[in-house]
Amino acid sequence: MKKLQLVSAMTFAFGALTLSNATNAAVVGASSNTSYVQIAASEVNGGPHTSGLAGISIEATGLGTEVDFQGLTAYSPADANGVNQLNYAYDSEEAPATHASLGVFNFAQVGTSDVWFGEWSKTGDTTAASHTVYYSGADADTSIPGSASVPVDVTYSVKGINNYDSTNLLSGEFDATFYGVAGTLEGYIENSSGFKVDIGNATISSSAAISSSDAVASDSSGTLASSGTVSGHFFNSHEDLAGIADFTGTAYDTAFGGSVKEE
Repeated sequence: MKKLQLVSAMTFAFGALTLSNATNAAVVGASSNTSYVQIAASEVNGGPHTSGLAGISIEATGLGTEVDFQGLTAYSPADANGVNQLNYAYDSEEAPATHASLGVFNFAQVGTSDVWFGEWSKTGDTTAASHTVYYSGADADTSIPGSASVPVDVTYSVKGINNYDSTNLLSGEFDATFYGVAGTLEGYIENSSGFKVDIGNATISSSAAISSSDAVASDSSGTLASSGTVSGHFFNSHEDLAGIADFTGTAYDTAFGGSVKEE
């Protein structure tokens, strides 16, 4: 299984843009493979890009030079499912000169917050080593509500991205119980084809981080992968969450994000 790396402030530029030294300690995220994708506060100013927001960098343009997701949406408006797609596969003749070999991005925003989740690969092949899932968000929470005697129960409407093709967005609900110093999170997301990712019995730390090691990917034929590692976080006073599920190999790795379910 690939090593998950949680980071809270790092830096990807499309051509000659101005870099800022500003960082945002409230930006939290993770990547399933930091050799291809790194997550941190953006440091690029220029064109549609702004520093200090939830950001991403990829190996094609230089790891450690993050650009903001909000700026990336200028290159590709969200589709009907709310997913932004950038298809500049390696060696693509359709990519503009400043975006050559950027790879294939599928990413989505959580509500209207500066919180994002998605997948990246060199060519769009989710079985390739470069297939990487990630999440990145600003205004990360550092504590959780509730107490042992008065727990707080919250349900989140969640979407997920795995091998996205405009028809197979995953969706579902996660149920969180906050006890002040710890918590639990359970639930699953699935798509119309029957592909399903269950995050298992995830724990919530006192600093609002989400983790588990028993996620399961399945479809109508049965279990596809088990013992998946989940890494995630809550944002915006627990209104939002985002994370990733990382399994052995890359085919079933999934990114997810969601907000408090509207009653």
